[in-house]
Amino acid sequence: MPDLQTWLTVLGAGLLIVLSPGPQWAITIKTSLSSKKHGISTVFGMCSGSMIHIAYCLIGIGVLISQSILLFNILKWLGAGYLIYMGLKSLFTKKHQTALLDDRDIEVNQPNRWQFYRVGLLTSLLNPKATLFYLSLFTQVVDPQTSVYTQLLYGCSAVAIEMIWYSLLVTFLSHNHIRNRLSAMSIWVQRVSGGILILLGIRLAMSKTGN
Repeated sequence: MPDLQTWLTVLGAGLLIVLSPGPQWAITIKTSLSSKKHGISTVFGMCSGSMIHIAYCLIGIGVLISQSILLFNILKWLGAGYLIYMGLKSLFTKKHQTALLDDRDIEVNQPNRWQFYRVGLLTSLLNPKATLFYLSLFTQVVDPQTSVYTQLLYGCSAVAIEMIWYSLLVTFLSHNHIRNRLSAMSIWVQRVSGGILILLGIRLAMSKTGN
């Protein structure tokens, strides 16, 4: 059986990490501007990426990445490049491309939901900080005596916190009143979020291994 205090520690750490603004915040805001379903698809993608991070951290691959300067830097530069690419796309978005979609548009445009899922997945997977966060967390709460069931519970709990928080954020941004207000200035919201993504990408590229 999992230790209650340890489980609460995992939940607390998971809550703190999702409350910290970063690439996933910017991507969620950006995609939620088009529609709620696109925002939720992005959240599912990010959570899928988190599950992959947790899986290889628990298996032990995360130790290799965290201790190898070469592997860490490769992942860091890939992540930085992706964030800058997404930021530039948002920064140079044209006004007609920011129109908000209604439910009928979304139903006709179903394949795009997978595109937003991939955006969320890549945002999570190409974030080396996520590797180090989960690695540092689970090296503190998991030991050789910890059962596989308990490890899975800890991992799923952290992802559940992420899913709930970002789903609430998408729901808030997708509310009709909020959407109507954002509609008039969506082009500027897109550009601001693009600028934030570029800054985050540059910050990631300049960060030192282990920081």
